[in-house]
Parts: sequence; C-alpha cells; structure tokens
Amino acid sequence: MTKQKYIQVRNVLLTILVLNFIVAFAKIIYGVITKTSSMVADGYHSFSDGASNIIGIIGIWITSKPADESHPYGHHKFETLATIVISLLLFFVSFEILTDAYARFKNPVIPNIDVYNFAVMIITLIINMIVVWYEGKKGKELKSSILISDSKHTKSDIYVSISVLVGLLAIKKGLVIVDTIVSSLIAILIVKAGLEILIPGIKVLSDANIMDTKRINDLVIKVPDVIFCHKIRTRGKEDYIMVDLHVGVDKNVTLEYSHRIAHNIENLLKEKIDGVGEVIVHMEPAVFEESDDENRRS
Repeated sequence: MTKQKYIQVRNVLLTILVLNFIVAFAKIIYGVITKTSSMVADGYHSFSDGASNIIGIIGIWITSKPADESHPYGHHKFETLATIVISLLLFFVSFEILTDAYARFKNPVIPNIDVYNFAVMIITLIINMIVVWYEGKKGKELKSSILISDSKHTKSDIYVSISVLVGLLAIKKGLVIVDTIVSSLIAILIVKAGLEILIPGIKVLSDANIMDTKRINDLVIKVPDVIFCHKIRTRGKEDYIMVDLHVGVDKNVTLEYSHRIAHNIENLLKEKIDGVGEVIVHMEPAVFEESDDENRRS
C-alpha cells in the first residue's frame, strides 16, 4: 500500500469512526432513558463498528510499512488479518444479539416507547446507510479490502436498526415476541456477512489462486522470443497480486537477453493487469518435444 493510499484509507476510516460513535451514543443514551434494551443493545453494536474502524486503522498502518529484514515480503497480509478480526467481531455481535433475544423471550420487559425512540432510530439508520454507501464506494475506488469489509460490518448495523424499529412497532401493538423473532433473524444475517468477509480473508492467507491464469498466459505468449509459458501461479489481494511463472525461450539466447525478456514480461503484466505488484519469472530453455504445444505460438 502506497503512502498516498494509506492516507486516503485512514482518513475515510477516521471519518466513519466519528460517525459510528455519534450513532452509538445516541442509541445508548436514549435507550437508557426510556429503558429500551433493544436500543441499548443496538448502540453497543454500533460501538463494535467503531472498534472495527480502530482495528482497520491499525491494520492499514502496519500494511503501509515497507518490506524489512523481518518481513522481506512486506506487510500486506496484516490488512487481511484485520479484516478477519472484523469478521470475528460480527460473529461475537450475532451471539450477543441471540443471547439478548433469548433473555427477552424468557423475561419480557416493556419499555417506555415514545416518538423520540423512532426519531433516534430513523436518524441513525439514515446515517448508517450513508456510511455504508460512502465507505463501500471508497473501498472499491481505492481497492481496499479493509474498507469493503468494514462497510459490510456497518451494513449489519442497518439490519439490526431495522429489527429494533420493527420491535418498537410490535411493542406498541402488544406483540413483544415479534421483536425477539426479528432480532434472531438479523443475527443470522450478521453471521452471513461475517462469512462473506472471513472466507476471502482465509483464501488470501492460504495463498489461494486470485485470478485466471489464462489471461496471464495470453499476454506473456505474445512477448517477442517467448516460446511457451506454464506453471503460472497467483496469490495475494486484489490490490497487490503476486505472480510467478515459467517461460521458455530459445536455449541459445544469452543470459543477458533472457534477463531482458523477463523484465519485459514483468513490466507488461504490471501495465496490463491492474493490481499486479510483484512478478517472478523463471526462464527455461525451450524443449520442443515436451507437451507444451497448447502454449506455444504458431
């Protein structure tokens, strides 16, 4: 992550952090005043959004550090670790919501609902929707996994807020059980959001293939003097893809010329494929009898 990108992502997270704490305090304060436990719980859930912002800021700060002696491949995976922590926070929040729903099912408490409960929930809901749109948009623009995953985390707060609004309406109608049912369904949706964040993070940490290798082969095979290309592997994140591949050239070319071809391949892939940050090319003497016909140029 470049310094400029780090500053942009950090500034987005700081802005979202402030908004999340405003939303959290609004829900908790008025929830305590009116003895509305669902609002208080929702407020603490918003605090988890703020916590994920702090984790994100720490994560990208570490990620922005250049490679050093202890981390010669850089610190890119620390951002992925931060996104996994966010997914674990989602699982924790869903567990808390289910626990609270069960407690309310066993011992229903009817709070003092008034128009201001709805006003606070609707205003904070609108703020959260703006946050999700803004953070998701910036995440795609900057290709930041931390912003994209955090926007999904904040989206879960929208679901919870809606469930609270439905619960408030149900309480006004005397159907307290509806609040418990909706809260449980929302907890399941939050688990789903957590899995959508966790699974891609695990793929990055386990060095899963990140892109179609055929696209790389089609580009490399057009480089002058390249006879075949195989053993293509990719890993990393969308904004920092690492590629290594084997390329066959005429066995009679010099080492210096082979080195030049390797540099041409590296520059080509970085230019043509957005996000490629590192390319390792292993040069091989071409042996035409081997089964690489499909990769050779006609």
